[in-house]
Amino acid sequence: MRPLYANITDCDKTLMVNIQSSHSSQIATANFEVINTTLDIGSEIEIDLGYTDEHSKVFTGYVKSIDRKEPEMTYQILASDRLCRASEYFIASTNPKLPFSRRNILLEDLVSELLTMSSLSLDSHDNTNFTIGVSAPVEINLTTTLDYCRYLGDIVTWSLWADEDGDIHFENRKPYVMDDDISIGTINVNNTTQAKAATNGTNLRNKIVIYGSGSVYAEASEASPYLPVGFYRTVVVNCAQLFVTQAMAQMAADYNLEVLNRLTHSLSLVALGEPDYLARRTLVANFPALGINNEEYYIFAAEHNWGSQGYTTNLELRV
Repeated sequence: MRPLYANITDCDKTLMVNIQSSHSSQIATANFEVINTTLDIGSEIEIDLGYTDEHSKVFTGYVKSIDRKEPEMTYQILASDRLCRASEYFIASTNPKLPFSRRNILLEDLVSELLTMSSLSLDSHDNTNFTIGVSAPVEINLTTTLDYCRYLGDIVTWSLWADEDGDIHFENRKPYVMDDDISIGTINVNNTTQAKAATNGTNLRNKIVIYGSGSVYAEASEASPYLPVGFYRTVVVNCAQLFVTQAMAQMAADYNLEVLNRLTHSLSLVALGEPDYLARRTLVANFPALGINNEEYYIFAAEHNWGSQGYTTNLELRV
């Protein structure tokens, strides 16, 4: 077995590390056990993981809890990535008649401003070309920064996340392989111990209806070969505050149809530990016995397990 390596800020003699990240869960978490530490609640940490001859940073975040175990006399520590600050910042106006509001603002600029309120910065973003608060101000109250930013992202199918360096992204990142993705490597039977391919239509939706302000509404639909003729699975988005023009409503409907009108093709793997296998990257998968021949897959979820038994990475890949 290759000699393992782990380095965690202000910790010594690491016994176990578990790190989980997923496209569907905006906040990555780290759970680890060490013999010695000077960390405290709220301390910022970095985790560098792998082998003595190959390791890299896999997590940046804040300590959320510290448990002292007896008789082991070890510390069990839980941390969340930097976006946890957005989940903890609750937007609440002192005067309910004067909520936080903005007019004529690009959607990504509003996300950036809300993150700043939570002592965070938006480090990378794509342009949505989506201006909100045109005819009336957008009012925000009694919600967390993360919940409202996620709501804004869902409208245009953009994703919000913090990467392993702690940088925060708001980008056109779909939960499948996109045209400009570049694979970080190849995964096959030589670096996995278990693989399972699956296909389902649970999340398939082939009709999107948008309700906007006043007479503004839009629809996008498409027949699906996986559903009976004339049958539609429908999603309705009701947001009069944001959809004030027909063009905006139609854009949102089209975006969501593109994401939702598809089957979910997934590949579940238990791989030899690899620190570069992080959510939102892509891999080339080659499993001929499963009918998969050098196809690019999106890392939808990744779980790193490092400890005395070795180092493995559980992956959920999607196309």
